[in-house]
Amino acid sequence: MTDFTHTYTPSARAASFVDGLLFDLRLAIRGLVRDRGFTLAAVAMLAIALALNTTVFAVMDAMLFRGYPGVVRNDRLLYLQERDAAGRCCVAYADFEDWRREARSFAGLAYVATNSPITMRVGDGRAADLFAIRVSPNAFGLLGVSPVLGRDFVVTDGEPGAPQVALLNHRFWVSRFGARPDIVGTAVEINGAPATIIGVMAEGFDFPMRESLWMPLVPTPELLQRGLSSAGFTVVARLRDGVSREEARAELETINRQLAAAYPTTNRELVPTVASHSETMSGRNARLIWGSTWIAAWFVFLIACGNLANLTMMRTVGRWHEFSTRAALGAGHRRLAWQVAIDNAIVAVTAAPIAWWITNWSVRQWAAITASIYQILDYRVDAGTLMYLGAVTVLAVLVMSAAPLVRVWELGRRNPLTATTRGATQDPRSRRMAATLIACQMALAVVLLCGAGLLVRSLAAIVGAETGVSDPSGVVVGSLRLPSVGYSTAETRREYFERIEQRLSALPGVARATLASTIPVRYSPPRTFEIDGVSTDHDTAPPVTTVATGPGYFEIVGAPVLSGRDFDRHDGPSSLPVALVNESFATRYFDNESPIGKRMRIVGGGRLGDWRVVVGVVSNILQSDPLRQTFKPIVYVPFGQQPAPQTAYFMLRTTPSSAEIVSSARSEIRGVDADVPLASFGTLADSFAFDRDFMDAEHSELGKHATVARIFGAIALLLAAGGLIAVLAHAVGQRTTEVGVRKAVGATDGHIRRLVVRDGMRPVALGLAAGFGVSVAVARILQSQLVGVSPYDPATFAAVAVTMVAVALLACDVPARRAMRVDPVVALRHE
Repeated sequence: MTDFTHTYTPSARAASFVDGLLFDLRLAIRGLVRDRGFTLAAVAMLAIALALNTTVFAVMDAMLFRGYPGVVRNDRLLYLQERDAAGRCCVAYADFEDWRREARSFAGLAYVATNSPITMRVGDGRAADLFAIRVSPNAFGLLGVSPVLGRDFVVTDGEPGAPQVALLNHRFWVSRFGARPDIVGTAVEINGAPATIIGVMAEGFDFPMRESLWMPLVPTPELLQRGLSSAGFTVVARLRDGVSREEARAELETINRQLAAAYPTTNRELVPTVASHSETMSGRNARLIWGSTWIAAWFVFLIACGNLANLTMMRTVGRWHEFSTRAALGAGHRRLAWQVAIDNAIVAVTAAPIAWWITNWSVRQWAAITASIYQILDYRVDAGTLMYLGAVTVLAVLVMSAAPLVRVWELGRRNPLTATTRGATQDPRSRRMAATLIACQMALAVVLLCGAGLLVRSLAAIVGAETGVSDPSGVVVGSLRLPSVGYSTAETRREYFERIEQRLSALPGVARATLASTIPVRYSPPRTFEIDGVSTDHDTAPPVTTVATGPGYFEIVGAPVLSGRDFDRHDGPSSLPVALVNESFATRYFDNESPIGKRMRIVGGGRLGDWRVVVGVVSNILQSDPLRQTFKPIVYVPFGQQPAPQTAYFMLRTTPSSAEIVSSARSEIRGVDADVPLASFGTLADSFAFDRDFMDAEHSELGKHATVARIFGAIALLLAAGGLIAVLAHAVGQRTTEVGVRKAVGATDGHIRRLVVRDGMRPVALGLAAGFGVSVAVARILQSQLVGVSPYDPATFAAVAVTMVAVALLACDVPARRAMRVDPVVALRHE
């Protein structure tokens, strides 16, 4: 007798496996093409869920881990700062030199300034006003980046008396110089002195913000003074290998204690702070907030997978006759389970490329919509993102296959011929499984909607805060920045602003026009102050917001003068220096006394200002509070008694139709000088919209998170409602005979409706209860982002509950109506 067991070689087994796999693939494809409705719905739902999850991953990766584009080992970079007890910054150059000399935790430190205005002239052309970022010569070497043309800065470039040199931003090189390859060595004029362009940085590189060029920082006698700098400097440091962030912070604290002992006047109570790139961009809770956004994306993904699992299980029940027949002919339950998995794998493989395309498009759109000169991020969709999408796709196949596989596995535990007649309806276990999936979907949707509601209410608390301004939509505002050429003196600038005010005041429909250093709500630099007769330590005195305003400012914004008088045309350079204070200032610093007639002066730039007589008290106007929750003390000074600034705002109180005023005002400004750029042009109400560039770091991303949360919540609600409809519709289809019998024995349409709604609302109720329980715990994660609302806000939770119940009832109504249309005669005849 021949032993055939030895003739079945591994290669034969492999060939048999491949043949079986190809057969199953052909069978799966034919089945999916036949069930087009299921296939299209499943592919679309899974593609959206995968794309949403992968997009959030790519954005989170850029926000938390990638750092600046092109920089080597961003994870080892720290951003150092100094602050006093009042929270004021910034680190002095002298302290930076001490850190660089004494600290052993860092491979290098670089000093970086904020953008500073310069004037550049190329050849005989017109000078242009630009912003340059000044950095210590070692900055780019520390970052691990180098110019694509020319050379980097060297130490001698930062020595006093060294010739001026500049490195161009790639974008500026293309737009201003037409990407000239011979740009290196080009002689230009910067701030009236000769300079040389020595190189061009790589495309896409910006640091620490988006500006035109970089110049080496040259220490000046003023820069070498100790004490906090008001120029906004920061220090970039690269950790040595093996050194932790906590060790570096401890070493800096030790050095600062030594500096405080050596220089008690200037360095007392100065504390070093250490932050990562994500913390400087999005605040200390960046990882927590973006991590919660990522988890929210996973919630949406799981809801979609729950829907797909239910749809697949319904399809499996519909194919019970096929599976039973194959089992009766000898197919094992493993082979049948493999068939279900292949079906889902084909759906996932079809959805993944669509998700990849959506992800690429979404990340590009996100980068464009959220672009800011202050936030430089490396948005990339690369091989790591593709691997993440692949892993999530595999997980989706496993999750959506789990419940149907349980049903198929049960087939092998009983007589397949018996199962053929009974498998077409869901048994109690299958119904419980479907109900559990619905409850989980509802719970996840509740969590997402509660989080979205809290974030949206926080955003509304900021945007809709009381500003102290009456009818801001009737006020047209705009910013004017005078070029250095032609307006190099305070007198020429004053003349220009006077002409502008006169021309704008004469426009038809303009009731009043004025000028100001800023507009309500926006930031205004704080200054220390001194009240006559009150002993004041200028180094420790709290700063106060100061705003320069022209006559009619308070009439335009609708803020009444409560006592005393407003500024008028006589408050000019040669008249008595005067000031107005708001209610908050009068209450805090003058107790119950009237401040009118009292003298005070502003301290700015290390200089004591002139004594000013307080001539009036005005109502509170919101200023310099990014969260818009507090009316800060403000001192107003006449615009005409201040040195004419390079930048100022005009404000126009208009008649109800402001559209024509906008066009007319633009024409008048161009008519005075077409070279003066007009920015932030629109109504005052428009300027009150949320803008991350005017927020503190902790809440700068609130607008993004609130928008994303709303999208997630809406998708989750739709998916959960769709899943509920599908499950109930399938259940009604499976129970057609039962419904027919009930109607035959006298059940009314109302009884049938209640039957379907009761079956649908049971898992909904369980999901709501679980969802609100989880929401209470999750809300604490969002607490740092909330403004003017409690993490346990009852109004938000009640609104979510009403919305979920209403949507669930509507979802139940669709299959209920279908059940009500069942004809008992037809149903019983079919049975």
